Amino acid sequence: MKRINVLDALRGFALLGILLVNINFFNESLLAINYGGLPVEGWLNKTIDTLTVLFVNGKFMLLFAFLFGYGAIILFRNAEAAGKKFTWMFVKRMLALLLFGILHAVFLWYGDILAIYALVGLVFVMFVKRRPKTLLTMSIVFSLLIPVLMSAAMLLGNQAGTEGMEDLYAVDPMELQMFQQQDQQIYGAGNYMEITMKRIGEYISSFFNMILFLPQILGTFLLGAYFGKRKLLEDIPSKKQFMVRLGWIGGIVGLALTVPRILLDSSNSLLDIFSIFIGAPLLMLAYVACFTLLYARRPKWLHLFSYPGKMAFSMYILQSIFCSLIFYSYGLGLFGTMTLWQTMATAFLLFGLQIVISALWLRRFRTGPLEYVWRLMYKGREGASKSFQRKF
Repeated sequence: MKRINVLDALRGFALLGILLVNINFFNESLLAINYGGLPVEGWLNKTIDTLTVLFVNGKFMLLFAFLFGYGAIILFRNAEAAGKKFTWMFVKRMLALLLFGILHAVFLWYGDILAIYALVGLVFVMFVKRRPKTLLTMSIVFSLLIPVLMSAAMLLGNQAGTEGMEDLYAVDPMELQMFQQQDQQIYGAGNYMEITMKRIGEYISSFFNMILFLPQILGTFLLGAYFGKRKLLEDIPSKKQFMVRLGWIGGIVGLALTVPRILLDSSNSLLDIFSIFIGAPLLMLAYVACFTLLYARRPKWLHLFSYPGKMAFSMYILQSIFCSLIFYSYGLGLFGTMTLWQTMATAFLLFGLQIVISALWLRRFRTGPLEYVWRLMYKGREGASKSFQRKF
């Protein structure tokens, strides 16, 4: 089956957004981030922080999940066309991804998302053969499950209980600095074993924190699958009217649910719930629509995103390698030394380097190195070698 170029470009775009978020987790204490992050100083850093919260945080993880669901439908169609069984192949694919995710978290970075995607994927596979209408319905159900439950709990809870919850997030800035200094001693100056033990502890903590988002991730997988069943990112000119409406509705409603949270500087409130669980997915869909329409009109420059997008798995891991070598003691040891504008500039430079690396790699090979190993694990040598043939 011919590759869908806009999907590759969208994956590359998602990789950039993920890097813009993740790079700050390499530079800042996880405990400090969990309590709202270190104070941001200077107009430039404050502006970047506001724009990042509004347009980046939470949106690109969902975009990656959306593309995961769309890609699964392509795998399903290919398997059917080849007369092969899909379910067991996909389960093996997810188990291999789970192993990669755990190794990634233990040896490179605690914020791994691959293991989460793999576990959710084992549930998602039960829906792949469903009709588009069923996929869309279940996507809405799973996506709204947590916000509905949390909203109901807040509305039914008494005022004293709500105030007690808000007090949990009230941390003195000096305590945040203390968290940062403690982590800087380990990540910025500790040895590899000390860093690894710290990383494992924070991975366990991060993993359990992500449980709250599992229904949303599953819902986004299903939404991507719905788009895949309807082939909404294929033959783009015929889908123009739909994409325009999706862009306007997703953008306006998504921003309307996100901006109040920023203006009111809320914490642990209904505004947070609406922004994270409803506003962010709508903005993500607006990104899909706008990027797709722009790609159809001006593919030349946006096509640059397709190079890292074609080997997104390898590029995602490479981002962790780059960042660990920049911020951790076994590299440059710059943990805690960069301001927000510096981490953002570094992220763009690293992504530019990834475009160059992936473009050079794809001149000689048909797929990325980790993609090959992944296919080797669930398809065997014969199935993997076909995708790794050198170009001549």
